Amino acid sequence: MTLRISLLLLAYNQAQVVEAAVRSCLAQESEPLEIVLSDDASTDATYSVLCDLASAYQGPHQVRVRRNPVNLGIGEHYNQAIANSSGKLLVTAAGDDISLPHRVQTLAAAWDANGQTADLIASHVIDMSSDGICGDVIRVDDLSRWSSAQDWTRKRPHVIGASHAFTRRMHERFGPFSKDLSYEDQVMALRACCMGGGITVDEPLVQYRRGGVSAGAAKQLGARRYLISQERKHVKQLALFAQVNRDLICAGLEQLWRGKVKRYHSRSQLALQMLGAQGTWSRLTLPFQAPGAGWYWSCRHALKYEWCARKARATEPTS
Repeated sequence: MTLRISLLLLAYNQAQVVEAAVRSCLAQESEPLEIVLSDDASTDATYSVLCDLASAYQGPHQVRVRRNPVNLGIGEHYNQAIANSSGKLLVTAAGDDISLPHRVQTLAAAWDANGQTADLIASHVIDMSSDGICGDVIRVDDLSRWSSAQDWTRKRPHVIGASHAFTRRMHERFGPFSKDLSYEDQVMALRACCMGGGITVDEPLVQYRRGGVSAGAAKQLGARRYLISQERKHVKQLALFAQVNRDLICAGLEQLWRGKVKRYHSRSQLALQMLGAQGTWSRLTLPFQAPGAGWYWSCRHALKYEWCARKARATEPTS
């Protein structure tokens, strides 16, 4: 039987926490769901945990486990999970987060009350530390205030991809994500805006586990770690804005590739050039070759990167 809602759990090397995430999906108090447990070629026991939980499950939902033959990354993993599902409404779950028991039911009710016209349904989340301690509610923006792509280009909404449900028709309208895409949340928001907008449920429905190292935290760990974090950040930003450009063209809105959107793309291009520059003169003259990135931003980051590069060289062990 084809079910109208698919719950997609995406996991990678999360063996220590994925069991709780899966159990929260299996415990959804909703209409029968298609639950796809998808592993991105983990090197730990994540896939085994998914298989064991699926084989032991005896509830009302249809549960399947799949695995990518090689690690694909977030963008292509999303594509494969979507391709291996059939629901009209797709609810995403991360392998380290906890979905509250009424999450899917609440999102589906909001979608139905909207006449199923919204293509993105978001909710707030509960901040959760890496060791599972819950804290304050993290609120996302009310997506009903963004009804067009022009709205998105003027100011991007604060959204969290781990809280999203989206329609299959939206994914089919724009096609698969780029294989190198690491940030899907803003792409989802833009796509929804191009199709008329989304809605936000004014309630936290996910316990959202914090992970990774922010740029600020990386800077405290040392100059070299900060430079590495900046390089990773801007590589991901370039992939994001390349996807944005393609989606705007797909929507027939290529004229919106200007202003803030193009400036952010130019900044990431310039940042990678400055980070890879050999020598002080080369790094500090680059801002004058890229006026589209903004003089203040460019000069400030050139000086910051140069200071960090010098500090990193000074702390390198001598042979």
